[in-house]
Amino acid sequence: MPAQRLITQAEYIALTDDLARMINVLLTAKGVEDTPACAAAHAAAVRNTLTAFAEPDKADITVDLLPAAIAVVTAVERESEVSSLCAGFNSAIISHLGQDLNTWLGAGGLRVHHLFRRGGNTAIQPANVFPPATILGSMAVTGSGAGTFTDGQAVSTSLYGGAQVELEVTGNPLGVADIVATVACVLAGGTTENRSGTIPNGSAVGFKLALGSTADRVVNITGITFGGGTNGDAFRAQTVEDRSL
Repeated sequence: MPAQRLITQAEYIALTDDLARMINVLLTAKGVEDTPACAAAHAAAVRNTLTAFAEPDKADITVDLLPAAIAVVTAVERESEVSSLCAGFNSAIISHLGQDLNTWLGAGGLRVHHLFRRGGNTAIQPANVFPPATILGSMAVTGSGAGTFTDGQAVSTSLYGGAQVELEVTGNPLGVADIVATVACVLAGGTTENRSGTIPNGSAVGFKLALGSTADRVVNITGITFGGGTNGDAFRAQTVEDRSL
Protein backbone atom coordinates (compact mmCIF):
# COMPACT_ATOMS: atom_id res chain seq x y z
CA MET A 1 0.00 0.00 0.00
CA PRO A 2 1.49 3.38 -0.96
CA ALA A 3 2.33 5.84 1.76
CA GLN A 4 -0.52 8.21 2.44
CA ARG A 5 0.00 11.94 2.03
CA LEU A 6 -1.74 14.97 3.48
CA ILE A 7 -3.82 17.39 1.47
CA THR A 8 -1.72 20.18 -0.03
CA GLN A 9 -2.32 23.88 0.53
CA ALA A 10 -3.26 24.29 -3.14
CA GLU A 11 -5.83 21.49 -2.87
CA TYR A 12 -7.25 23.04 0.29
CA ILE A 13 -7.53 26.43 -1.41
CA ALA A 14 -9.40 24.84 -4.33
CA LEU A 15 -11.85 23.19 -1.93
CA THR A 16 -12.42 26.36 0.05
CA ASP A 17 -12.97 28.34 -3.15
CA ASP A 18 -15.82 25.95 -3.98
CA LEU A 19 -17.20 26.49 -0.48
CA ALA A 20 -16.80 30.24 -0.97
CA ARG A 21 -19.01 29.94 -4.05
CA MET A 22 -21.59 28.14 -1.90
CA ILE A 23 -21.30 30.83 0.77
CA ASN A 24 -21.75 33.58 -1.82
CA VAL A 25 -24.99 32.01 -3.02
CA LEU A 26 -26.32 31.61 0.52
CA LEU A 27 -25.35 35.10 1.71
CA THR A 28 -26.90 36.63 -1.41
CA ALA A 29 -30.11 34.67 -0.86
CA LYS A 30 -30.25 35.69 2.81
CA GLY A 31 -29.40 39.30 2.04
CA VAL A 32 -30.44 42.28 4.15
CA GLU A 33 -33.94 43.64 4.46
CA ASP A 34 -33.32 46.63 2.20
CA THR A 35 -32.44 44.36 -0.75
CA PRO A 36 -35.58 43.46 -2.72
CA ALA A 37 -36.53 39.79 -3.22
CA CYS A 38 -33.98 38.35 -0.76
CA ALA A 39 -35.00 36.23 2.22
CA ALA A 40 -34.48 39.04 4.74
CA ALA A 41 -36.71 41.38 2.72
CA HIS A 42 -39.54 38.84 2.74
CA ALA A 43 -39.12 38.33 6.48
CA ALA A 44 -39.14 42.10 6.98
CA ALA A 45 -42.43 42.32 5.07
CA VAL A 46 -44.05 40.20 7.80
CA ARG A 47 -42.62 42.44 10.50
CA ASN A 48 -43.76 45.56 8.67
CA THR A 49 -47.29 44.23 8.25
CA LEU A 50 -47.57 43.59 11.97
CA THR A 51 -46.07 46.98 12.77
CA ALA A 52 -48.71 48.66 10.60
CA PHE A 53 -51.61 47.25 12.62
CA ALA A 54 -52.90 50.40 14.29
CA GLU A 55 -56.57 49.78 15.05
CA PRO A 56 -57.39 49.14 18.73
CA ASP A 57 -58.79 45.68 18.04
CA LYS A 58 -55.45 44.58 16.50
CA ALA A 59 -53.27 45.47 19.49
CA ASP A 60 -53.04 41.89 20.74
CA ILE A 61 -51.91 40.72 17.31
CA THR A 62 -49.04 43.20 17.35
CA VAL A 63 -48.08 42.51 20.96
CA ASP A 64 -48.17 38.73 20.53
CA LEU A 65 -46.50 38.39 17.11
CA LEU A 66 -44.25 41.40 16.45
CA PRO A 67 -41.30 40.36 18.68
CA ALA A 68 -41.20 36.93 17.01
CA ALA A 69 -41.35 38.52 13.55
CA ILE A 70 -38.48 40.87 14.44
CA ALA A 71 -36.47 37.85 15.60
CA VAL A 72 -37.03 36.14 12.24
CA VAL A 73 -35.48 39.09 10.38
CA THR A 74 -32.49 39.08 12.74
CA ALA A 75 -32.01 35.32 12.33
CA VAL A 76 -32.23 35.44 8.54
CA GLU A 77 -29.59 38.19 8.31
CA ARG A 78 -27.21 36.47 10.78
CA GLU A 79 -24.14 35.23 8.89
CA SER A 80 -23.20 32.72 11.59
CA GLU A 81 -26.06 30.58 10.31
CA VAL A 82 -23.98 30.06 7.16
CA SER A 83 -20.59 29.59 8.83
CA SER A 84 -21.99 26.80 11.01
CA LEU A 85 -22.53 24.71 7.87
CA CYS A 86 -18.76 24.34 7.44
CA ALA A 87 -18.02 23.38 11.06
CA GLY A 88 -17.76 19.68 10.30
CA PHE A 89 -15.50 20.26 7.30
CA ASN A 90 -13.23 22.53 9.35
CA SER A 91 -12.94 19.96 12.11
CA ALA A 92 -12.12 17.23 9.59
CA ILE A 93 -9.35 19.36 8.05
CA ILE A 94 -7.73 20.02 11.44
CA SER A 95 -7.94 16.33 12.34
CA HIS A 96 -6.47 15.34 8.97
CA LEU A 97 -3.56 17.77 9.21
CA GLY A 98 -2.75 17.11 12.84
CA GLN A 99 -1.27 20.60 13.11
CA ASP A 100 -2.29 24.24 13.38
CA LEU A 101 -4.26 25.26 10.29
CA ASN A 102 -3.01 28.84 10.21
CA THR A 103 0.64 27.86 10.51
CA TRP A 104 0.18 25.30 7.75
CA LEU A 105 -1.58 27.81 5.50
CA GLY A 106 1.10 30.42 6.05
CA ALA A 107 3.80 27.95 5.07
CA GLY A 108 2.07 27.38 1.74
CA GLY A 109 1.98 31.05 0.79
CA LEU A 110 -1.62 30.81 -0.43
CA ARG A 111 -4.59 32.66 1.05
CA VAL A 112 -8.25 31.69 1.33
CA HIS A 113 -10.97 33.75 -0.31
CA HIS A 114 -12.47 36.46 1.89
CA LEU A 115 -15.91 34.87 1.52
CA PHE A 116 -14.65 31.60 3.00
CA ARG A 117 -13.24 33.42 6.02
CA ARG A 118 -16.49 35.38 6.34
CA GLY A 119 -18.89 32.46 6.10
CA GLY A 120 -16.78 29.32 6.29
CA ASN A 121 -14.05 29.53 8.93
CA THR A 122 -13.85 32.75 10.94
CA ALA A 123 -10.84 31.38 12.87
CA ILE A 124 -8.49 31.76 9.89
CA GLN A 125 -6.05 34.54 10.70
CA PRO A 126 -6.10 37.76 8.62
CA ALA A 127 -2.66 37.12 7.12
CA ASN A 128 -4.07 33.98 5.49
CA VAL A 129 -7.05 35.75 3.90
CA PHE A 130 -7.05 38.10 0.92
CA PRO A 131 -9.39 41.08 1.19
CA PRO A 132 -12.31 42.00 -1.04
CA ALA A 133 -11.60 44.75 -3.56
CA THR A 134 -11.33 47.90 -1.46
CA ILE A 135 -11.28 51.44 -2.85
CA LEU A 136 -8.42 53.09 -0.98
CA GLY A 137 -8.67 56.56 -2.53
CA SER A 138 -9.56 58.44 -5.69
CA MET A 139 -8.27 61.37 -7.71
CA ALA A 140 -10.22 63.91 -9.77
CA VAL A 141 -7.76 65.58 -12.15
CA THR A 142 -8.14 69.34 -12.57
CA GLY A 143 -5.06 69.97 -14.71
CA SER A 144 -1.59 68.68 -15.50
CA GLY A 145 -0.23 67.24 -12.26
CA ALA A 146 -3.09 68.74 -10.24
CA GLY A 147 -6.24 67.28 -8.78
CA THR A 148 -8.41 66.60 -5.76
CA PHE A 149 -7.66 63.47 -3.72
CA THR A 150 -10.50 61.81 -1.83
CA ASP A 151 -9.53 59.28 0.82
CA GLY A 152 -11.27 55.91 0.69
CA GLN A 153 -11.48 52.92 2.99
CA ALA A 154 -8.66 50.95 4.54
CA VAL A 155 -8.54 47.16 4.47
CA SER A 156 -9.97 45.77 7.70
CA THR A 157 -6.80 44.25 9.17
CA SER A 158 -8.78 42.44 11.85
CA LEU A 159 -10.23 40.27 9.07
CA TYR A 160 -7.85 40.33 6.10
CA GLY A 161 -4.25 40.74 5.06
CA GLY A 162 -3.32 43.43 2.56
CA ALA A 163 -3.11 43.05 -1.19
CA GLN A 164 -1.55 44.38 -4.35
CA VAL A 165 -2.81 47.81 -5.38
CA GLU A 166 -4.04 48.90 -8.81
CA LEU A 167 -5.20 52.08 -10.52
CA GLU A 168 -8.53 52.14 -12.36
CA VAL A 169 -9.78 54.84 -14.73
CA THR A 170 -13.17 56.04 -13.47
CA GLY A 171 -13.87 59.25 -15.39
CA ASN A 172 -14.20 59.89 -19.09
CA PRO A 173 -11.55 58.27 -21.29
CA LEU A 174 -8.27 59.95 -20.40
CA GLY A 175 -7.20 62.97 -22.37
CA VAL A 176 -4.10 63.43 -24.50
CA ALA A 177 -1.59 63.22 -21.63
CA ASP A 178 -0.35 60.09 -19.82
CA ILE A 179 -0.82 60.05 -16.05
CA VAL A 180 2.34 59.04 -14.17
CA ALA A 181 1.04 58.30 -10.67
CA THR A 182 2.73 57.46 -7.39
CA VAL A 183 0.67 55.98 -4.56
CA ALA A 184 1.92 56.18 -0.96
CA CYS A 185 0.98 52.74 0.34
CA VAL A 186 0.72 51.58 3.94
CA LEU A 187 1.71 47.92 4.22
CA ALA A 188 0.30 45.38 6.66
CA GLY A 189 3.46 45.65 8.75
CA GLY A 190 2.90 49.39 9.23
CA THR A 191 5.62 50.70 6.91
CA THR A 192 4.91 53.04 3.98
CA GLU A 193 6.25 52.38 0.49
CA ASN A 194 5.52 54.05 -2.84
CA ARG A 195 4.08 52.20 -5.81
CA SER A 196 4.19 53.91 -9.21
CA GLY A 197 2.89 53.38 -12.72
CA THR A 198 1.75 55.11 -15.90
CA ILE A 199 -1.82 55.14 -17.18
CA PRO A 200 -1.61 55.69 -20.96
CA ASN A 201 -3.46 58.64 -22.49
CA GLY A 202 -6.80 57.72 -24.02
CA SER A 203 -7.36 54.83 -21.59
CA ALA A 204 -11.05 53.96 -21.36
CA VAL A 205 -13.14 53.92 -18.21
CA GLY A 206 -12.49 50.60 -16.48
CA PHE A 207 -8.86 50.35 -17.61
CA LYS A 208 -6.78 48.91 -14.75
CA LEU A 209 -3.07 49.13 -14.07
CA ALA A 210 -1.57 46.89 -11.39
CA LEU A 211 1.27 48.43 -9.38
CA GLY A 212 4.04 46.68 -7.47
CA SER A 213 3.70 42.91 -7.25
CA THR A 214 1.26 40.23 -6.16
CA ALA A 215 3.39 39.78 -3.04
CA ASP A 216 2.47 43.28 -1.81
CA ARG A 217 0.29 43.54 1.28
CA VAL A 218 -1.14 47.05 1.02
CA VAL A 219 -3.81 47.90 3.60
CA ASN A 220 -4.21 51.64 3.09
CA ILE A 221 -2.86 54.66 1.23
CA THR A 222 -1.99 58.12 2.48
CA GLY A 223 -2.16 59.93 -0.84
CA ILE A 224 -1.59 59.98 -4.60
CA THR A 225 0.72 62.28 -6.53
CA PHE A 226 0.99 62.38 -10.30
CA GLY A 227 2.34 64.13 -13.33
CA GLY A 228 0.49 64.74 -16.56
CA GLY A 229 -3.21 64.22 -16.97
CA THR A 230 -5.96 66.44 -18.35
CA ASN A 231 -8.74 68.32 -16.60
CA GLY A 232 -11.71 65.94 -16.25
CA ASP A 233 -9.64 62.77 -15.94
CA ALA A 234 -10.40 60.59 -12.92
CA PHE A 235 -8.91 57.44 -11.45
CA ARG A 236 -8.79 55.53 -8.19
CA ALA A 237 -6.48 53.23 -6.24
CA GLN A 238 -7.87 49.94 -4.99
CA THR A 239 -6.78 46.53 -3.81
CA VAL A 240 -6.60 43.57 -6.16
CA GLU A 241 -8.21 40.27 -5.16
CA ASP A 242 -5.83 37.31 -5.34
CA ARG A 243 -8.33 35.49 -7.57
CA SER A 244 -11.98 35.56 -8.52
CA LEU A 245 -14.47 32.78 -7.90
